[in-house]
Amino acid sequence: MSISGISGTDSTDNSAARPQLQGTKDDFLKLFMAQLQHQDPFAPTSGADMVAQLAQLSAVEQAKATNDQLASLAAAQESSATASLSNLVGRNCNASLGTFDIDKPGATPPPIEISAAGPTKGAAVVITDADGREIQRIAIPDGTKETSIAWNGLDKSGQALKAGTYKISIDGGSSPEITASWHGNVDAVELTAGGPRLRMGDLLLSPGDIRTIGAST
Repeated sequence: MSISGISGTDSTDNSAARPQLQGTKDDFLKLFMAQLQHQDPFAPTSGADMVAQLAQLSAVEQAKATNDQLASLAAAQESSATASLSNLVGRNCNASLGTFDIDKPGATPPPIEISAAGPTKGAAVVITDADGREIQRIAIPDGTKETSIAWNGLDKSGQALKAGTYKISIDGGSSPEITASWHGNVDAVELTAGGPRLRMGDLLLSPGDIRTIGAST
């Protein structure tokens, strides 16, 4: 016996177009009992069909229980990972440049550590907004191999950046390979709608951006 919706004279199989059966185990059992009560006495449901439906119900219940357990494990793992981030608070860290968030105007970014394979030439630190528009460019002095660049958190016109998401990168010009990173203390772990973020200075960084972890200060 199979469960199907009541239809008119058209017996064409439109199972792909019909909505799938939704509901709980109790709904299924109620429907199952209704089928038994209203079956044709001259063509009763076979035992094999009833066993098949009960087996299907059992499989669905097991799948639901498995999904619930997996969701519980994922939540526990996420909670544990977030708690472990608290160990970074107060530590002196380096974080790779990339996307960062500002949650208030007038943010003060941490310094940017620059290291080049050879003397730099025509290189710059470039900050863009979420739409990719360049809002600030800070030249890296020519001829340097290692230096620290300070950015005051302002755009080209001297205005404080609004709260939002930004990106920072290095335009190497004709310089050898350059590596750069934020350098500062992790002051807090912020639990945001987009996931946990580490506060370094007034910036919010992804935990995945952390590259080195120093001693507590």
